[in-house]
Amino acid sequence: MSEIKSAVPTIIACVDIANASNRALRYACIKAKQMNFALTILSVMEVSHKNLMFGSRAIAQDKRQQLEKNIKIIIDKIFSEFGIMPVISLREGEIMSEIINEIKATPTAAMLVLGKSQNALSDNSLLPKVAQKIGNKIKVPVTIVPENLTDEFLEKLV
Repeated sequence: MSEIKSAVPTIIACVDIANASNRALRYACIKAKQMNFALTILSVMEVSHKNLMFGSRAIAQDKRQQLEKNIKIIIDKIFSEFGIMPVISLREGEIMSEIINEIKATPTAAMLVLGKSQNALSDNSLLPKVAQKIGNKIKVPVTIVPENLTDEFLEKLV
């Protein structure tokens, strides 16, 4: 039974607590349900407090607890709305490196889904990094979902 499950193509949806992530996750759920694919939710915590010797562990622990709480809410919503039980992958490190590592660790990865916010500054730093750092290191398509798409439009896309 586990061999059959492991052969199912997997959509990896990167999430944080931004609205853009919510739209991207919704798209990934619709796509996974329609295609009968597995879904992995990837969330990467960047290590930003390396220089604080004593405070860094406490800060990281608080961030992780908040992230786990948010992920639990997301899982419950996905299961009740789509009937999908996603796999959760929480990683710490540099975002692009951890996305690449997740794809490499998922031999059935079929698609990577990212959200695009309406915040131009955020997009100007993230999206070019995706193209430069990930583009030649992975062999799956990358779908970027703008946060301003409606549920109806997302369903029509799939």
